[in-house]
Amino acid sequence: MKEESGRDSESKKAYVLDTNALLLGFRGVKNLYTTEEAIKEVKYDELQVARLEAMLTSGALKIARPTTEAMEKIKKSAGNQLHRLSQADLTILAAAIDLTKTHEEVIIVTDDYAIQQLATKLLLSFTPLKHRGIRKTR
Repeated sequence: MKEESGRDSESKKAYVLDTNALLLGFRGVKNLYTTEEAIKEVKYDELQVARLEAMLTSGALKIARPTTEAMEKIKKSAGNQLHRLSQADLTILAAAIDLTKTHEEVIIVTDDYAIQQLATKLLLSFTPLKHRGIRKTR
C-alpha cells in the first residue's frame, strides 16, 4: 500500500503494544495497535482500565486480530521456546507480522525478552520500555 504524499514518516509506522506497554501507558505516537489477549491481561486497577478504554474509544489504540497464518508462523518459529510465550505474546508477534503488509515499519513495544528473542529471529523490530533490550539471541 502506497502512502499519500505529504504524510509524515510516523504515519508509515505501526507500534504493537504488549501488556506491559499498555500498563505503562505508552502513547504519544500514531498507529498504536494491540490485541484482545493483551487487553484481557490489563485488569489491575480502575485507572489503567479507564485509560485503556479511553484510548480504544478515541481510536488512539486499535485492536489487531492476527490471521491464522501469522499465528501458525509464530508457533512454528518459536520451536522449543513456545512454552515461554503466553497467548497474548503470540498474538502480539502475529499482529506485527500481519501489520508488515500495510505499514513500512512495524515496531513491537515490549520489555519481554521472549518476545524480543522471537521478534529478532523473525526480523521484526522492537523497542524496550523500562529495561535494556536483549543483547544477543539464543
